[in-house]
Amino acid sequence: MVKDDMKEKTPAVEADLDADAVSEKSLKRPQQRAFDDPERIREFVSKKKHRSLVGMAWDSMGNLQFELLKNAGMQPEHKVLDVGCGCLRAGVKIIPYLQPNHYYGVDSRQPLIGIGFNRELKKAELETRLSRDNLCVSGVFEHVRLAEGSIDYGLCVGIFTHHNLNQLRMMLENTVKYFKPGGQLCVSFFELPESEPFAKPFANSERMKTRGHKVPYHYYRRDLEYMATGLGWTAHYVGAWGEPDGQSLMRYEKS
Repeated sequence: MVKDDMKEKTPAVEADLDADAVSEKSLKRPQQRAFDDPERIREFVSKKKHRSLVGMAWDSMGNLQFELLKNAGMQPEHKVLDVGCGCLRAGVKIIPYLQPNHYYGVDSRQPLIGIGFNRELKKAELETRLSRDNLCVSGVFEHVRLAEGSIDYGLCVGIFTHHNLNQLRMMLENTVKYFKPGGQLCVSFFELPESEPFAKPFANSERMKTRGHKVPYHYYRRDLEYMATGLGWTAHYVGAWGEPDGQSLMRYEKS
C-alpha cells in the first residue's frame, strides 16, 4: 500500500522538479526586450526598416522634438545632446538649424547610430554638418568625446518608456557634467496620475496602455522629480507637450 502511494505521488513530484528546472533556466537566460535586442536591431537595420525601431512617425516626431527645443530657447550657436539619439530622427531636424558639429548624440545601439550617420544624414544632405565623433555608443549614457560644461540643451525622448527608474537616475547622474549652468534636459515619460494604483495597467492614450512592472513603463510625476535629488539638477514639470501617445515631459535644469 505504501508503494502504491509513492507511485501515485511520483508524477506530481517529477512535474514540480520539471517546473523548477524550467524556472531556473529562465532565470539564467532572461528574455531580452525587443527595444534593445541586438539580433532584432541588426535584422531591422539590414532590411533598412530601422525607422520602425524608433517608433515610426519619422517626420512628425522629429519636428515635434525640434520645436520643443526651439520653444525652450535653442539658438543656432547652442550645443545640443540627444540622449538615445537612435538613427537620428530628431537629429536630421535639429542639425541643419545648428551651427556645424553642435549636435551630439549618445545611444546604446551601435547599428542604429551607424545607419543614422551613413544613411539618414546622407539622405538629408547633412553629411558635412556633423562629425562621426559627435555620436557615441554607450550603455550608461556617457559621451567620452564630449567636453564637460559644453551643452546648452538636451533631449531624452521615448527612452524612459522602456527603462526603469534606476537607469533614469544613472542617466541624470552621468549626463549632468556635460551641461552648462542653466542648461536644460527635456525627458519624456508616461505619467501615472496620483489617484491610480501603480501596479495596474493604465491607458495613457487610446492606443497605449502602460504598466509599472514592464515595458512600456509608467511613473508618477514625483518619481521623476525625486530621481534628480542631489545630482545638480532642478526638476520642472511640463506635462503634456503634444506627443501622440500621451507622454508627459519633465524639464531638468542644471543648477
